[in-house]
Amino acid sequence: MRDKIVSRLAENDTVMTPDAWEYLNDLDHSEDLSVIIDKMEEEKEELPFPVCKDTVNCFVRDVLELEEEKEDRSDEDNEIDRDIWKDIEVLKDISGESTCTGEVDDFRSYFDDRFERLRSIIRERRDGKKARPINRIEKRSGEATVIGMIRDVYTSSNDNKVLTLEDDTGEIRGFISSDSEAYNRNLLEDEVILAKGQVWDNDGSFEDTFSIEEITRPGIPKLNNKTKADFSGKIAFVGDAHVGSDTFLREEWDEFISWINSDSGAAAEIEYLVLPGDLVDGIGIFPNQEEELDIIDIYKQYQKFADLIEEIPSDITVITIPGNHDIVRNAEPQPCLPEEIQDMFPDNVLFFGNPALMEIQGLQLLLYHGTSINDLSDILPQVTSEKPITAMKEMLDRRHLVPVYGESTPIAPEEKDHLVIEDIPDIFVTGHIHRTEVSDHHGIVMVNASTWQGQTNYQEMRDIQPDPAKVIVLDPGTNNVSIRDFS
Repeated sequence: MRDKIVSRLAENDTVMTPDAWEYLNDLDHSEDLSVIIDKMEEEKEELPFPVCKDTVNCFVRDVLELEEEKEDRSDEDNEIDRDIWKDIEVLKDISGESTCTGEVDDFRSYFDDRFERLRSIIRERRDGKKARPINRIEKRSGEATVIGMIRDVYTSSNDNKVLTLEDDTGEIRGFISSDSEAYNRNLLEDEVILAKGQVWDNDGSFEDTFSIEEITRPGIPKLNNKTKADFSGKIAFVGDAHVGSDTFLREEWDEFISWINSDSGAAAEIEYLVLPGDLVDGIGIFPNQEEELDIIDIYKQYQKFADLIEEIPSDITVITIPGNHDIVRNAEPQPCLPEEIQDMFPDNVLFFGNPALMEIQGLQLLLYHGTSINDLSDILPQVTSEKPITAMKEMLDRRHLVPVYGESTPIAPEEKDHLVIEDIPDIFVTGHIHRTEVSDHHGIVMVNASTWQGQTNYQEMRDIQPDPAKVIVLDPGTNNVSIRDFS
């Protein structure tokens, strides 16, 4: 090490007095010596000739002060690390739990698990306990109630809805008359429903003899516990940052950072900052994306974002999940960001998978990036990408984050379906669509966070109008919501 130091001093034409060199040579830690030489090289134009002991001592003092500051920060970080999980309990997260191998049996297990979980939810509904297995429906005229997964559904030539329902015992074909109240329920393949109607004896054949009169979905019961008075602090929601994009709104982001570091108003009360995915813009997400990137290297994108997050007060817990632009598998559920990425960030940042269910001070938060909003807006007339809350309501009603398999949102066939909404959250958060919306559904606060990316050429071609640079702030104690506009 010391030979290298001598070489470096010689390369920079640094001449030292004998007592200066002796003083430098007597330092205990070669690491400190290397840092001191680095500092001397940085300021070589200002060094006296020759470099005396007093000058070296100034550099030594500066380096030791820096080391003390680092130790102090390390102690603070350890304190943060101990406190950062305070009041946070992870309830569901795929990270480190994936069982998917891609075999045919995985798909069978996945759909079996999806069906069983959703059937269990429906059985708690008013008519749920009356439901019978499909193979036990008696072959006679009379009322029948079944719970099944929709294998297919279409509109017949005489304008009736025809669908095939399956359970673990068999299948039955039913129809819904165009004059029935159930006709306009916008049924989707792969969703699980309760169907109630009449079975008509047709010479012993069950083909097209189940006339469905009522449809019940898993749904969300109306809740009364809409606030949590003892919740301390506020939660802020910051949508898709897309750092690395050439339309990343850096000026607006800096204004947000200035605001969240202020000691007044809502900013001073924020304890949690939630980021529901697409932290960076990624690479190769859509054709010719590199033409719209300011930072081509995805690792440098994350490092840049980590530098930006470093400016957020360290006493705010930052909660992140990945999105479809992040460096994880594309199929959902997605694990949290890899450790090599996590290591770039300060210790007050927590990383979870997509989706993730957690409890904070007794409130349940369901975080989902929201990729399936695109699917639902394509196939359901009442859902639009401009109003992502409409899609979130459909997810809650069906108790599934990606109700239809085989659309544009890829699903990994895990042994357990992590996309079923088994536990009813207090707060349901998405991003992805680059809109800003807050609403309530049966006591659940629904948040679609904003974005920090301006309109890209790709979005302009598809007439996607972002609603950027907005921060949603929720006070769970009162359910009061404010939106701070930095655009």
